[in-house]
Amino acid sequence: MRYELMLAGRYLRSRREERFVSLVGWSSSIGVAIGVAALIVVLSVMNGFDAELKDRILGFSSHVDIQGSGDTVGDWREWLLKAEELPDVEHAAPYISSQVLASYGSRASGAILKGVDFSRESELAKHLTEGGYPDLSIEASPFQIVMGKRLARKLGVGVGDSIKLISPSAGITPAGISPRMRAFTLSGIFDSGFYEYDVGLIMAPLTAVQRLNRLGDRVSGIELHLFDRDLAAEVANIARIRFPADAWVVDWMQRHRSFFSALKMERIVMGVILSLIVLVAVFNMVSSLVMVVMERRKEIAILKTIGSTHASVMGVFLCMGTLLTGIGTLLGAAFGLLLAWKLDALLAWIENLTGVTFLSGDVYYIDHVPSIIDPVSVSLVISVSMCMGLLATFYPAWRAASVPPADALRYE
Repeated sequence: MRYELMLAGRYLRSRREERFVSLVGWSSSIGVAIGVAALIVVLSVMNGFDAELKDRILGFSSHVDIQGSGDTVGDWREWLLKAEELPDVEHAAPYISSQVLASYGSRASGAILKGVDFSRESELAKHLTEGGYPDLSIEASPFQIVMGKRLARKLGVGVGDSIKLISPSAGITPAGISPRMRAFTLSGIFDSGFYEYDVGLIMAPLTAVQRLNRLGDRVSGIELHLFDRDLAAEVANIARIRFPADAWVVDWMQRHRSFFSALKMERIVMGVILSLIVLVAVFNMVSSLVMVVMERRKEIAILKTIGSTHASVMGVFLCMGTLLTGIGTLLGAAFGLLLAWKLDALLAWIENLTGVTFLSGDVYYIDHVPSIIDPVSVSLVISVSMCMGLLATFYPAWRAASVPPADALRYE
């Protein structure tokens, strides 16, 4: 293949009378590079969004929930022991979840009040920005809370302030039925990085929420945190067997199925749409190689008259297509990987330079553009691009090999 490569290289180098043909060939290679780079960057961003949203959503949410047939569970301690014996469980903890109205002065906002066992809670400590955990000592009051920074800003409160929590669960008083109300002291403020939690989640000791809602020793359910969150479905299936038949077991994949299914579908659709860029560039390559064949008919005829075989002539143009596709794919992959690697820093620099915010935390789930390079996706993009380029080269190569020497040289 030594002379086939030499001829392919010569045909790709422009001469004055063939500059347009060479320009069309190299422009198709640049199109392949742009398409490959765009695919790598978009797939990396989609992978980053997927991983980031899972981390944010599951940071304060369990991987598997186990609840009773009613609103609460009475024998939760027995359930807790069973839950801790399930495979791949990092830790299990009881919880209570209810809706409340938080008010401070003239300001009020609805929120989810979650009662947790802070001695088993480890994730929250990573996100505390002010204050700390509620004081769990015997002499301290259990009516202490930790809330998100955006909710604290919305209410205008700080660590140490007293906040009224109003529960919709009605209590009977001499004046009639009225919602339950209790003052809680704000002990800490967290920043989860997830807007929905920062603006609408309040966490309090389990006993305080039980007393607020008059639940006695009952809880809403048991939440499980796993070593590997991707095994949630398998652990949930085992829990359904070991727990009573009326127990309600749901994993995070079921809880957020529609959201992550839509995200997966969007990633697939974006990949297909951007693949059209590579496809257009490949069609340009076909047209450029056909133009080269038309320009080189006499030279192809001479090659065939001096003994070049059908396969050898095809090899020259297959080498041309391989060079154009390979150079474009490698350049696009290199640029795409570099851009995906530094995308967040590049966008932050552009935001500082222009003052334009691309992602606002008030509107979107996250406030930056994450990017995670997946070697499998990159390999797939490179492989598909190379295959499309090589398949597109076969028709021009076959046209070149089919040139009849007598017809091409008849008037020479």
